[in-house]
Amino acid sequence: MLLDVIEEDFRKEVIPHVFGKDRKAVISRLIDRYYRASRQYTYAEVQGRLKTGRKDDEVLIGAITNPALIKPWLDIIEESDVPLSGIWSLPLVSKDLLPTIGAKKGPVLLVSQQVNSNLRQTFFIDGKMISSRQSVINQDAANITNIGRLAKPEVDRTLTFMRNQHQVEDDEVIHVHVIGSDSQLDSLTESFEPDPTHDYQIHRIKDVQDKLGIKGLPDKFSDGIFSWLAVNKFSAKSHYGESKEFNRFYHSVLSSALYATSVVVVLAALLMIESNISEGMSLKSSTDLLKQESTEFKRVYKEKYEAYEELFSNAGLMDTAVTLVRQIEASSENTPMDFMVELSKIISQAHLGTVYIDKIEWSTRQLDLAKSKKKSRNKPVAIAYKETNPASSDSIQHVAVVSGRIPVASDNYRESVNHINNIISVISENERVEDVSAISLPVEVRSSKKFASESKTSLSGEAAVSKGNTGAFSLRVIMKAPENA
Repeated sequence: MLLDVIEEDFRKEVIPHVFGKDRKAVISRLIDRYYRASRQYTYAEVQGRLKTGRKDDEVLIGAITNPALIKPWLDIIEESDVPLSGIWSLPLVSKDLLPTIGAKKGPVLLVSQQVNSNLRQTFFIDGKMISSRQSVINQDAANITNIGRLAKPEVDRTLTFMRNQHQVEDDEVIHVHVIGSDSQLDSLTESFEPDPTHDYQIHRIKDVQDKLGIKGLPDKFSDGIFSWLAVNKFSAKSHYGESKEFNRFYHSVLSSALYATSVVVVLAALLMIESNISEGMSLKSSTDLLKQESTEFKRVYKEKYEAYEELFSNAGLMDTAVTLVRQIEASSENTPMDFMVELSKIISQAHLGTVYIDKIEWSTRQLDLAKSKKKSRNKPVAIAYKETNPASSDSIQHVAVVSGRIPVASDNYRESVNHINNIISVISENERVEDVSAISLPVEVRSSKKFASESKTSLSGEAAVSKGNTGAFSLRVIMKAPENA
């Protein structure tokens, strides 16, 4: 419903610059003050802030001062089961026409005629509506060619009123845009002649319709243009009226949406059914083929492999046995011979001199990863060992006590110390040797007898020397077993 009635009033008010519920409360009090009797048909719009003082907000308030005027029309619409989408004000809708006629800047007075007996004048400043009034003119319905003579006095009264109200400066130019039909152009052009403070522009209704893309509407008056603008406000909030007055429209939109959704769902279901049928046929064909292949496999198995089922059932046990045998065979290389060969290579080096080996006590041990403790903040790594198990994959070590002799000069103990030092050092440096400990030496030094490859400890000639030493020594050597052990 598009309203163009005299019983529509507009006010510009200034309110404090607040937000949310506070702003709504302030505007509600203004509406109660001026339009309490027609509260359900009121409109409010915050248009900006003042540039001076406290910079308060400017608010435009509008209302239908006589709701009884539109009540009969609403009753007819309801009785006819016509969905009502909104109640729109023609002056407020006029704002959407300004860009089309090039009137977005400065003070603008838009003059239009929707019926032969009325003249609508709406005033804007920089695209913001300030006021609007409707004037009654005594024009014949059959002959509207004298509109200029009738409209000019009404427009002059409006311009004078705006200047007296200081809505524009005295020397500021007001742009007056008049919309008329072809039969009215001569009268409008003759009556509205430009002057220093007023710029008059006449627009043909047909030209405005073409710019907006409107086709098939009459061009006698401007009512078709504003009706078209109101229809295109489908998604905007209605200017007047409460939500309950538009329930039928909301239900119709929801019904249309549900109908469209149901159509889409039905189409999607049909497509899915067709897809499922095609997929089912394809799966049926695949199933038949698989059944044929399965039958053939069963036939081949029965002819060639069924007699070996018992043998195949023991395949896992046989594989475990073979793996264990291979591991035991590999571990069999962990023998005293491996240790003796490696020790012989070490002490047979020419620079070590004469070394006699009298006795070797050999054994093995194995790292126990399960019981070994990781290094903590205050404690070193705690390594645990277990008895050698050839079937285990944990590392194995040779552990041997090597007893022997070196020549000892009766008058040169330092030479004996250096000789045994060289033997221990060379053994420790071997990449397979992990630890060397001295059990007894031809020349005793201090209380510690351990020679470790990490510390590279050597005997000192300044140590005390025991008398009657025959050159005999005894070392405990720990050596890595072969990698495959």
